[in-house]
Amino acid sequence: MLTIAKLKRWSINYYIDTAQAAERASTDRNRSGGGLGEYYSEHETRTPVWLCAGDARAAATLVGLTDAQRAAGEADAGVVARWLDDGLAPSGARGRAFGERGVHGFDLTFCAPKSVSLVRALRVDDVVMKAIADAHDTALREALEYLAAHAGYTRVHNPRTGEKDLVRLPGLVAVAYQHETSRCGDPHLHTHVIVPNRQARADGQLVSIDGTSLYHEARAAGVIYQATLRRELNRSMVFEWSPVDPSTGMAELAGVDRDTITAWSRRSTALREWAAGNLKVADRPLSAAQLAAAQKATRPTKPEELAWGQLVEQWRADARGLQLDRAAFEAARAARRAAARTPFDRARLADAAEKIQKAAFTRADLVEIVGAQLPVDTEQSPRELLEAAVDKVGIRLTAPRAAHQREGHERFTLDRILAEERAVLDLVDARNDRALLWVKEEDTAGLSPDQKRAVENIGRSPWLVQPLSAPAGAGKTTSLRSLNAAVKRRHGGTVVVLAPTGKAVDVAVREGAGDTGYTIAKGLLMLQRNELELAPSTLVIVDEAGMVGTDDLRQLLTATTAAGAKTVLVGDAHQLAPVKARGGMFAQLCQDLPWTQELSEVWRMRDPEERQASLALRDGDSDAARRAVDWYCDHRRLHTGDPITMAADALAAYRRDIADGKDALLVCDTIEMADALNQRLHREHRDAETSTVVGVRAQRIAVGDLILTRRNDPTIALRAANPDRPSLDAVRNGQRWRVAGVDPTTNRLAAQRLDDGARAVFESEYLREHVSLGYAVTVHSAQGVTADTTHAVLSDGATRNLLYVAMTRGRCDNNAYLYERRTAEGRSRTGERGHLPVQGSRQEAAGLVGEILACDDRPLTAHQVASATQPSALPMVAAQMMDKHSAAIAGLREAHVVWTRLADQMTATMSRARFHLRSRGLRPEQGIEL
Repeated sequence: MLTIAKLKRWSINYYIDTAQAAERASTDRNRSGGGLGEYYSEHETRTPVWLCAGDARAAATLVGLTDAQRAAGEADAGVVARWLDDGLAPSGARGRAFGERGVHGFDLTFCAPKSVSLVRALRVDDVVMKAIADAHDTALREALEYLAAHAGYTRVHNPRTGEKDLVRLPGLVAVAYQHETSRCGDPHLHTHVIVPNRQARADGQLVSIDGTSLYHEARAAGVIYQATLRRELNRSMVFEWSPVDPSTGMAELAGVDRDTITAWSRRSTALREWAAGNLKVADRPLSAAQLAAAQKATRPTKPEELAWGQLVEQWRADARGLQLDRAAFEAARAARRAAARTPFDRARLADAAEKIQKAAFTRADLVEIVGAQLPVDTEQSPRELLEAAVDKVGIRLTAPRAAHQREGHERFTLDRILAEERAVLDLVDARNDRALLWVKEEDTAGLSPDQKRAVENIGRSPWLVQPLSAPAGAGKTTSLRSLNAAVKRRHGGTVVVLAPTGKAVDVAVREGAGDTGYTIAKGLLMLQRNELELAPSTLVIVDEAGMVGTDDLRQLLTATTAAGAKTVLVGDAHQLAPVKARGGMFAQLCQDLPWTQELSEVWRMRDPEERQASLALRDGDSDAARRAVDWYCDHRRLHTGDPITMAADALAAYRRDIADGKDALLVCDTIEMADALNQRLHREHRDAETSTVVGVRAQRIAVGDLILTRRNDPTIALRAANPDRPSLDAVRNGQRWRVAGVDPTTNRLAAQRLDDGARAVFESEYLREHVSLGYAVTVHSAQGVTADTTHAVLSDGATRNLLYVAMTRGRCDNNAYLYERRTAEGRSRTGERGHLPVQGSRQEAAGLVGEILACDDRPLTAHQVASATQPSALPMVAAQMMDKHSAAIAGLREAHVVWTRLADQMTATMSRARFHLRSRGLRPEQGIEL
């Protein structure tokens, strides 16, 4: 696993101090007979070393490292500090001066799996320790070679084009600090590879690295590290591996007991310590001088500063120990040998690539997904194998990148993905005049002109695939109720609601948008079993359609069009994407189909100016977005600082709103931040004697706590609050409950659901795996929620889509508390007073929002990506695909023009007929319908 963080001035001091303290401890121990410490007596684990990648000799020479220094490896602390803090290379050459907010370097942290750290620390065998250390070193060097090849760029102004062209650096020179422990002292082998942000260009000039390229390739480099580590340890020690987690590219050693891994996986960060109430928060911001002093403040001795031998002795005396599972090891070995009988050829590579969750992906995306599935016994190294993957299976969708475009600009796809999209696009011209729905005036009573127009056009459309695009707060449920009313007037007409989540289904049905409802997954299963009957008189509404994966949409539309039933796809392509599925098709249909309807007015926010600001966040138009950011700043909705200060400020504002009787929402873009806020609120009114039970991620839950259920489970019994009005909604993912009672002896709790008062008991596996504290939730969980106020804690890693969703939940006001991701020590500052708050200016907050708005991660289909490239620049396969698509869209537009003219004539005829009937004193029965 690889994480990346920016380094500011003085950030390097922590690494230097830790290395020097560990070196002193090791030296003292070895002098007195250090036992295991002698294993590293020639080179203490935390001694910093130079790492060079790319054309290593040229890169090192250009920054002033001699062959002897590079061969010896050890880096001088003073040289490193001057390079990071002042841009002064080992040669004495100086790059451009750093600005106040300048990035001095990047911390690339490579983490070994916990099981590897445990075997290395707790096995007495020095050979095993050496093999793991060597494999770790080889793996991170391979990852750095990948980064040098694909992210080792600087940018140079091109006076002819006016663009900043990317120029490849000869190589990267970095400093590696190997660390041995987690923050709380458990074994945790990881290396901080510090890359100074002043590297040498081929002409010897010191220049900045293109940070965007580095961030884009970081996850792929982390996957290469993990895949190489697995291969090296299998080759040297015949270690076997459990299945790889596709989200991280990491696997644990087979044969290391899972409970042992859990027991040794305590985590401690400054944020977690704050959540536990261990950090005192100062009451005023600090000056620049105070910040510098705080960064250099004396810290107590940390586990990382102990000698390696001393650490090993402590760990091996720990009661948690190392438990092995021989059966799991043998099972993993048998599985590997069975898989080895099938060569990892083009077909198998294509199978691995098909699991990618993007229709149009970059080379780095493919490295991530395929690298997580590589066998450990390949002849080629993982990096060599993955470098060739795109060329073997990828279909290029864009022209080769121009000089000013990054590698991430190029997009590829697969044959199977094109077939998947083509199947959907072949269905959209299906029509059935029996599905026409002439909406009457009484059906649309109370709607705005915008909503009324959309509902009437959907009703009179003969096409069976009907998109409705609606921004957050546009009143889509109100509009859908009108369609439901119109269907009710038809003999036998029914409305079925489908949505990605059970919570969205329940809300839509409860508010009158449909008669019955199911999740997409259940609806598809019922269709496969012939348990869901569809007919031309059926209207299918797909809520949150932007979160439905392309293949699920293909299956659904195949069934509905075959039955002649109209399907209304309702959603917002600017909100969050599908989870673990390829998306973008809803946006594609909204773009392509001329009969797409769109709601353009927002009603949720009470302030009309905030409504317009939310639309500017949604659309991302640069001028409108800048005005929106100014509006949020002027109304004090944007705040910035370090993570702990932002968490504390958001929490204080949330508490004030709750005390004022407001329905307040606390949202975050990371699970870690949500956990910290939840723990803080849990502890607020409870002492150590309070009885608790254990939920997700070992969270303690007590009576009175707000909790969230995280998985649909219709088997859990419910008791209605009012027996005369029983609840029909099952336990759903995303529902909020208040804990009424706990039983610590059996780890059970009783809770009451907030929206309808229904009561349930959660126990055993469901409680441990699917119930969490629910004061703070992630933005994904909050999509679709409406509250009075919102307080969103977001990192600079958030995207425009996340920011837009977070800032559109509240009716009265919406606030963002923004922080930058820094290194572990750069995130918070401590002094004698404890945690020292860091609060930024309005300009800094606006700058962070600008960076977030520039990061748009809406999923795109392969067709959308190819359409942005001139046909003459496309490869033949992509060009033919787009020619066919363009011809099909032209035909749809022509058909829509003809139908619109006919429909207008029919509407005019019906109006004249009604007029004549009324003029004769007759009442049209049920209006005039077709």
